[in-house]
Amino acid sequence: MTVQSLAPLSFSSSELAPGDRFDAWHSAVSSAFVPLDVSTADPKHFDGYLRAQPLGLVTVTEVGGQAAHVKRSRQAIAAGNPGVYKFALQRSGQCLVRQDENEALLSPGDLVVYDTTRPYDVISREPYSIFVVQVPHEHLGISQDQARALVAQRIPGSSGLGALTSSLLSTLSTQLETEEMSPDPRAAAAVLQMVQATLMARLRPAQEIPTRDVVYLEAVRFIDRHLGDSRLSVTTVAQALHVSVRYLQNVFADEGTTVSDWIRNRRLEHCRVELSDPSQRSRPVSVIAARWGYNDASSFTRSFKNAFGATPSEYRRQTLA
Repeated sequence: MTVQSLAPLSFSSSELAPGDRFDAWHSAVSSAFVPLDVSTADPKHFDGYLRAQPLGLVTVTEVGGQAAHVKRSRQAIAAGNPGVYKFALQRSGQCLVRQDENEALLSPGDLVVYDTTRPYDVISREPYSIFVVQVPHEHLGISQDQARALVAQRIPGSSGLGALTSSLLSTLSTQLETEEMSPDPRAAAAVLQMVQATLMARLRPAQEIPTRDVVYLEAVRFIDRHLGDSRLSVTTVAQALHVSVRYLQNVFADEGTTVSDWIRNRRLEHCRVELSDPSQRSRPVSVIAARWGYNDASSFTRSFKNAFGATPSEYRRQTLA
C-alpha cells in the first residue's frame, strides 16, 4: 500500500485572502496526509504552509502554521485509512502528540511516531513546524505490536540514534525548502533504515533485542541494498546473515510474509515508481526492470501485471498521460 500523497504539493496561505486561509490549509493538510479534523482559535488570522514530496516508498512533508489542533478522529479514519506510520521531527515551536494512552511533548529536534489507523491528536499552542516521513505499514519493518509500544513517545534528538536521525531529517527538510527534489529509491531506503534503527533502539537496549528481531531488521536492510542483484534469494540473504534458510523463513513468517514475497514486492514497487516518473520516460522498460533485478522480461511483465493490474508499458502510459 502506498501513502496518499503521490505527487509533489506546495501550499502557502499567504497567497490567499485572510478569510480563506485556514480552510485552504486544512484542505492541503488532509490532501498531503490523511483525512483530518483541524481547529484553531482564530481562523480569520491564521497563516500556514505545507510542502510535500514523494521519494518513492515514503513521502516527506513539512507543515507549519499558527497554533492549531490537528485530530485524527474515528470518523476521519473511516473516510480514509491507508495504513501509514508518521515519523515526525519537530522543527520549531512545541507540539503535544497523543495516541492510545501515551503523550509526548516535543521541542525542536525531538522525534515521535504515530499511526494513522488509530485516533491521535497533535496540539500546538504557538506557531510551529514539523517534518513528517510517511511510511506504509508494510515498509517500516517492525510488527504492529512493536509499533503500539512506540507511538506518541518522545525520542530525544540530542543523543544516540535520535541525534543522527534528527540531523538527517533536518537536512532533508532544508532541501525540501530550497531545492527541487525527485523520487529517489536510494534516499527513501536511507531514510527508512535510520527510522527503523531508531525505533528498534527504543524498544529495548541493543544487547537485549531478541535475535529474531535483529535478523529480520538486518535481512530487510540487506535486501534493500541488493535488490538490483538478480541472484538475490532467500539463500543468499541467509548466507549473508549467517543463519539457516529455515530460520530466516520462520522469522519472516512471524511478520506475515515470506522472504521471496518481500523481495518481489520491493522490486516491483521500485519499478512502479520509476515507470511513473516523467524524468524516466525515455528509459526502456527492460532497463528499469534489469536495474531492480529482473533479467527475464516476460517474468517481470507477468509479476507487474499481477501486482498492479496492468503491464509495465500500460501502467507507464496511464500514469504519464
